[in-house]
Amino acid sequence: MVPGAFVRVLFPTREKPRQPGLLHIGYMLVVTATEAMVAYTTSQPWPAAVPLPAGARVFSSEEALRLNQSRAFLLRLDVLARLPLTPIWFPDLNRGAPYLNRGANEVIAVAPAPLQAELAKFAINLARRRREVVQMRGP
Repeated sequence: MVPGAFVRVLFPTREKPRQPGLLHIGYMLVVTATEAMVAYTTSQPWPAAVPLPAGARVFSSEEALRLNQSRAFLLRLDVLARLPLTPIWFPDLNRGAPYLNRGANEVIAVAPAPLQAELAKFAINLARRRREVVQMRGP
């Protein structure tokens, strides 16, 4: 797995922040040999009368298609999980032929470099200026 990848992840819920949760597509902000910092995504429409959270980035249907996703979605850089790189959290990890690189099969798409830079800058600014709104989950 690499930073900037969109992957399938059992993202922990607010109610059980240290246990695998519902299957989502997550955005890999940071990846090491043993763990990853993953941002939450949702394709549920955001209520029109409710302002977007400080860490939200909306992806239109067209942007989503370029990232191999079937519909518009919301990336929440204010909802993060620090997760070990194990099949408990990443169900597609190490699936397929053993000669493939670790994590190659669960990658849905990798954001282009300019988008990765935009999202990294957004996440860093959010952590510096609005740290109190960032929700951290994971074991």
